[in-house]
Amino acid sequence: MKQESVQTPPPGFNGVAPGPAPAASPVDELAFGLLINRALGGSDSRRPSDKSANEVQVDMVLGQAQNLAKMNDQYVATYVVRGTKELYALLGAIYSYALQINESALRDHILQRMRERLEEEHEIKTQINTPWITTVLRFILPMDRQTAYSYSRVLQVAHDENLTAQELPNYIKERGGIGKITTTKEGEQSSKSIKEHKDAKTQMLKKILQANAKSAQTIVQVDDKFVLNTVAEGKKEGVFEFAVCVNPGGNERRVVRFFKVNQATESQLLNLISEASMPDDLEAMQEKLDVLREKLGITSGWGMKPGDKGYQPGGLPVINGAVQPEVMLNAPQSTTVGGVTNHQPA
Repeated sequence: MKQESVQTPPPGFNGVAPGPAPAASPVDELAFGLLINRALGGSDSRRPSDKSANEVQVDMVLGQAQNLAKMNDQYVATYVVRGTKELYALLGAIYSYALQINESALRDHILQRMRERLEEEHEIKTQINTPWITTVLRFILPMDRQTAYSYSRVLQVAHDENLTAQELPNYIKERGGIGKITTTKEGEQSSKSIKEHKDAKTQMLKKILQANAKSAQTIVQVDDKFVLNTVAEGKKEGVFEFAVCVNPGGNERRVVRFFKVNQATESQLLNLISEASMPDDLEAMQEKLDVLREKLGITSGWGMKPGDKGYQPGGLPVINGAVQPEVMLNAPQSTTVGGVTNHQPA
């Protein structure tokens, strides 16, 4: 007779059989979420103000950075700021020493002996026409040529400004430091004005070329393979493309390549052209440009910006080769910019 096998549950703790297994309870989504939270290092009893041991360690590391920042501030205050102040005072003392030599009746003899000792002791040759301040600084700092020349440049400016040794430290501070002093304040302002005027001429040339582009008669279709892009990644492309031409003779020009350049290179090229072709009277050039724009019907685009005479908001006008200017910038029938003449039909 076939007997059914009956499995007896194993004895429980102390020989007591365990009770029946409890029925599975439905999934509590909230409890499941708390379980996941604990698995990720969280806690259902955690408060926003509580911090784990890891977070405390992170705060300690960040705190070290703050301590280093304080140490840097102390270093700057102790050595950089104070050191710079002491350096300016030192230059004042050197300047006082140099002035004494320059005002001495033995000036030429002293400078000659300095040159002799520089050559004998350090094999440093200085010419008789070397600025006297440079000779003094080279004698004081024979082993540091660059520093000697930097200091001598500052002291020469101080001498040109007719400063006293006492005034020099504060003067250096006001000018922004030793490295910023290359000429007198007046000379610096003059250089700044010259640069601003050159930049204005370049911008004027740029506007003139853009305006003339609207009525340009020489229009060519160029395959992309003949246009080389020299603009590096991250650089802004200039407004113009430049062509390299060969003149085999006469009036013939053979275009070899076109180049796209960045804004910096474009400015350098236009600056060279403007210096060679643009007059210094920019007000007169602006008046002629206004006339040209009016004759060409330019009210926006083509180099025109808000605030320019005749400006009207709108899109870039369509090129219309039939529109011809009655008045050009430099001559009734042609425009010459940078040696290039753009002839207009009569």
